[in-house]
Amino acid sequence: LDGVLDELNSKNLADGGAVDDEHDSADENDFSSHLPGAQRADDGSRKSRVEVLTMQVAFSPTGREWSTVSTEGLHVYSLDDDMIFDPLALTEAVTPAAVQTNLREGKYGMALLMSLHLNEFALVKAVIEDTPYESIGLVVKSIGRQHLCQLTQFLSKCMEDSPHVEYYLQWCLELLQTHGVYMEKNRGKYLRSFRALFRVVQSRYADLKTICDDNKYSLQFLESQANLLLGE
Repeated sequence: LDGVLDELNSKNLADGGAVDDEHDSADENDFSSHLPGAQRADDGSRKSRVEVLTMQVAFSPTGREWSTVSTEGLHVYSLDDDMIFDPLALTEAVTPAAVQTNLREGKYGMALLMSLHLNEFALVKAVIEDTPYESIGLVVKSIGRQHLCQLTQFLSKCMEDSPHVEYYLQWCLELLQTHGVYMEKNRGKYLRSFRALFRVVQSRYADLKTICDDNKYSLQFLESQANLLLGE
């Protein structure tokens, strides 16, 4: 007869005979056999997870980030929520040695841009502090908008325990004067980094205010004592 198979498909054969396609279509994923009177499947059924092969694991110099290469791709993990990984701008020429070379040649803008691509705190801090005071404005103007948030976060971290308060305040001033209008229009993107910078500036201001007040009172006391001696 036309349309009739002489042999049955072995996948549709069961202990009780052939299994109808309509019976299988009710639940195609349930192939487990139920025991008589049991409401759950056979406990002998097992599920296996896909195995992932890891070829290499590497840690950052700070120990706060690490990455691994596996059969699923490249994975980057960090303890910091603001970690930025920008592999598109990384090339074989972007290395810490190249950053130091640009610093020696006086190319401070290029050195800062390369250090931001590498995203290493110690390297970015070294570039920022090696930049001459009179060149801060030009360096800030050479930074693109895509790195403003990253640069603001690094400035706040560097300023926390640095004795060069006026130097970092000049960086903040040049940053706001050059890119302040754009950051104001996109405040949602830069709000977190700006708050961190504002908190550090307020903290350093409070510390310096206490020291200046103490020095002011000490000078007033010395002046009053000198006036008493001169009066006698």
